Amino acid sequence: MESALVPKTEGTYDAETGLLVPQAAIWMVFITIFMDTLAATISTPALPYYARSFNISNAAIGYLYASWSFTSAFCAPVLGKLSDQVGRRKVLIASLVGAGIANLGQACAGNYYELLAWRAFSGVWAAVGNSAQVYLSDVCSPAVLPDYMSKLSAVPSLAMTFGPGLGGGLSKFGLSIPVLVDGLLSLAAAGLCYIYLPESPSWVADREKPKTATVEASSSSSADVPPSVKVLAFSAVFQGISFGTAVSMTAITLDAKLGFDSLHVGFTFVLAALATLATSIWGTSRVQQRVGLKNTAVLGSVFGGAFSLLMAIVPGVWTTVIFLCLSRVGVSLRGGSSGTILTKFTNPSNRGSVFAMQQFALNIGRLLGPVISGHLAVRDPITLPWLFSAVCSLISALILLAVQMPDLPESQQSVSRMVRGFTDLKGAADSLELEYGSAEDCQALGEYVGGLLTKRRYRWVSRRDAIYSMLDKLLPELSSGACDHVQDLERLMKHVEQMQKDFQNVQSRDC
Repeated sequence: MESALVPKTEGTYDAETGLLVPQAAIWMVFITIFMDTLAATISTPALPYYARSFNISNAAIGYLYASWSFTSAFCAPVLGKLSDQVGRRKVLIASLVGAGIANLGQACAGNYYELLAWRAFSGVWAAVGNSAQVYLSDVCSPAVLPDYMSKLSAVPSLAMTFGPGLGGGLSKFGLSIPVLVDGLLSLAAAGLCYIYLPESPSWVADREKPKTATVEASSSSSADVPPSVKVLAFSAVFQGISFGTAVSMTAITLDAKLGFDSLHVGFTFVLAALATLATSIWGTSRVQQRVGLKNTAVLGSVFGGAFSLLMAIVPGVWTTVIFLCLSRVGVSLRGGSSGTILTKFTNPSNRGSVFAMQQFALNIGRLLGPVISGHLAVRDPITLPWLFSAVCSLISALILLAVQMPDLPESQQSVSRMVRGFTDLKGAADSLELEYGSAEDCQALGEYVGGLLTKRRYRWVSRRDAIYSMLDKLLPELSSGACDHVQDLERLMKHVEQMQKDFQNVQSRDC
């Protein structure tokens, strides 16, 4: 069945949206990620308590989380390469269906080993977030990609404001109920994607190329992996360790330190998600404009690790919750920048594979994190896991500093950071000053423009007001900041249709 939404031809970005697909398709991606994250966060607060109903230790809970990371680490590259072969849409739908079935199996587990097996099986299909990032990279123009990636990173945070609280409440009806709801939501999201999500036009166009050209491009792209991609993957391992520790140990630490039950843990997750959401909406893009993509990711790693450690060692309920929320600010800064950074090193023929390489590295870290932190929690469930997480987060930040970004020539990287648009206005200072011309300058420009309009048969004398209006729309105002003024050509694209109508109104001949 084909999608109900019809994409544009590859290469023709919409002048208004900067997309190859209808904007409704992007909303479908966001809804899918929302439902998938909502499903996962409904079960996350209750999963340790559900697992403990089988009379297991904290270390066994760590293995439970690690089993997901183990299978996802080795299956993510396969699914990524598969998305380059069969399409982004098919892999995304298959991942949602597989995750839904696996979560239903977890909810019906009769013992810990069945739960462990189903949890491992769910990791096989852990390609939803990765597929969404690849899809956006395919269909968004370079001008709008950072914005949409930032919005995508905000969607899980929005889901987290509802999921943990719902999971905590549902756990009162049975510890397996949140996991059951997790599976049902994943299957529902798969159905929506099947009906409404079109295939990536970039992928379709790449597959329709002559086989010889495709083979040459694929061999070239696979053999010539930029060193920066490998550095990013190495950094992602430690990022994954830190993240896996945080996910698996938060409930355990809050229980040991503050005596929180699943309901209190759920609402604590909601507060942390609100902090992440606020950062994604209002903070990440502004920090990126000021310090750049890479530095934002580095800052996020340091910020997240430091406040996670403070959350564990500083006493008090509210101080613990506040530091946990601040640590999520760092997670948001890192997550909102990573996808856009990686996109700069890919093309439609290898994008799925490169993103899968990154996901593989991240999942290796997520595999190691819960296992190591689970054993540390046996000795000290409050401090040791978070000290370990903070160290790994710092190592990830240090490695990330070695990444060579292709955005600008090296001489320009410290002067201005071009976030959107297609111009770079090299040599611009921190702010654009108003430039005034002399009387001679104005006269020379007027004579040139008047002569040009006459040659091209515009009635610029009798219809001067229309000409003024046309020029006003033709030349959008530039922002005063050097980091923002690069949107000029993008604004011109948005005014193309209106400009054409104005031109026709002032031409000397009727069409």
